[in-house]
Amino acid sequence: MVRNSNIGKQLFNSKSLLFVSLLILVFFSFNLINEVINRRELQSDIKALDEEISKLENKNQELSSLIGYFETLDFVEKEARTKLNLRKPGEKIIVITEDELTEDNESFFDSAVLTSANIIHLTNPQKWWNYFFNIN
Repeated sequence: MVRNSNIGKQLFNSKSLLFVSLLILVFFSFNLINEVINRRELQSDIKALDEEISKLENKNQELSSLIGYFETLDFVEKEARTKLNLRKPGEKIIVITEDELTEDNESFFDSAVLTSANIIHLTNPQKWWNYFFNIN
């Protein structure tokens, strides 16, 4: 029995056991450090994805409100007026055309009031007179 205890003491006091235990400690330390680094990278990825999710949710909310606006009658009426040239009953249409450029390379616009069959060209003073006195 004395012999077994001496072997145990020699084993615990030997340099080879110290070397093996240091190798095991270094191995587990490297694994622990790798896991800590991976966890930090994972946390930063999760944070970036959460920020992207919040941005996409905000954009989704904006698009939903835009879709809601597109479904309103105001939008439909505006599109019918601008793209299909429709008008409400009793409305008069004023067409503004661009004349050819003058010698000074200045362009000017001439307004015309559309009536049932003909176009009446108005001068600037006539347009102001009609504007202030509500003459149609």
